[in-house]
Amino acid sequence: MRTRAGFLLAGLILLFSPHALGFEAQLYYASDIAVLTTLCFPQGIKLESKPIEGIVWPEAEGSSLYGVLHLGASSYPLWIDHVKEEVRLSVDVDQSGELEAIAWERMLSDGSLLASAPLQIAYGNEQTASYRVFLGWSPFTPAVVTYCRRSYQAGDIELGDKRYRLAIVDEDTDGRYDDLENGTLLLDVDGDGEFLLMTDSHEIFSLAEPFNLDGVVYQVAAVSPDGSWMQVLPSEVDVAPRLPLLPGFSAPSFEAVDANGKAFSLDAQRGRVVVLDFWASWCAPCIAELPTFEQITREFSMKDVVVVGVNRDRSESAFRAAIEDYGIDTLQIYDSDVGPVGDIYRIAGIPMTYIIDRAGMIVARGLRGEALVAAIRDVIESED
Repeated sequence: MRTRAGFLLAGLILLFSPHALGFEAQLYYASDIAVLTTLCFPQGIKLESKPIEGIVWPEAEGSSLYGVLHLGASSYPLWIDHVKEEVRLSVDVDQSGELEAIAWERMLSDGSLLASAPLQIAYGNEQTASYRVFLGWSPFTPAVVTYCRRSYQAGDIELGDKRYRLAIVDEDTDGRYDDLENGTLLLDVDGDGEFLLMTDSHEIFSLAEPFNLDGVVYQVAAVSPDGSWMQVLPSEVDVAPRLPLLPGFSAPSFEAVDANGKAFSLDAQRGRVVVLDFWASWCAPCIAELPTFEQITREFSMKDVVVVGVNRDRSESAFRAAIEDYGIDTLQIYDSDVGPVGDIYRIAGIPMTYIIDRAGMIVARGLRGEALVAAIRDVIESED
């Protein structure tokens, strides 16, 4: 266990280290995370049919259920009251001992109800900050209320000679932002005033993850528990820049060995149109696309169009069995489900396709079936 003196010494070493000349940002509370993402990992609160002792509950008018939402050291009693066809929700949002009614914001098609509660969280030394959570209740699981973060922190930071818009998200909904392993950093890398929010975005990072901007690697060193302040330091970790995977940008280069043992380089394909297909034998939609790639080979092979499959199977034996079973004769690379090519292209789901033109630029992505074939025709016709 570290002593108080040990923590102080470590802090002084960091403070006076030549690599500790860091960058700081003051962040502000933003109440609606839906403008960033609708994805979250909901957690559950089990409700009791009898009032929980030690809490002053409202007087029940119907059939009531009682629970407590715990966020770190903060606790928020909540109450569901069924009055005829109406379901009422009340929460002690500021830990004052008094519950206030929270209106449901919407009802889903299955009868589930969604609300958001504007909580006040204590962080010590009488410091409090706002933190909003989604609350959900379903008639199919009436003794459970689910919850997930709704707010986030946003601001700007100067890194090098540029100012970047940023946002940080508390992914485990514990009301704290200083757990870097469970937080997300969004950086407006290209300066267009927006965050690219796709799963393979070049502007989304883990708070614990080093990132490369203009050839300089940085690392989030610290975030205050309430998310109002963060520090970023230069890092000596070797991290490649995260390139955009969008039409109009260069396709990230890679080298590999194909299924026949021959060296493959994407850069060496300049002058050809490349259809990059990420797939696996266990992926039914991927297998359903095999006739499309056969059609592309038949129709466009004389136009210097090449299909390059990048296989994401968990074993090479499964990959080779699929080639044999399905009679696949397009150029294939085995990358595995944790391979370097998939990492470069930040593959989060398959099938995933890219059309890369003769200059090595991405012209389309994520297309399947006839839409993929039509996009290749457009590339060819634009050259005529």
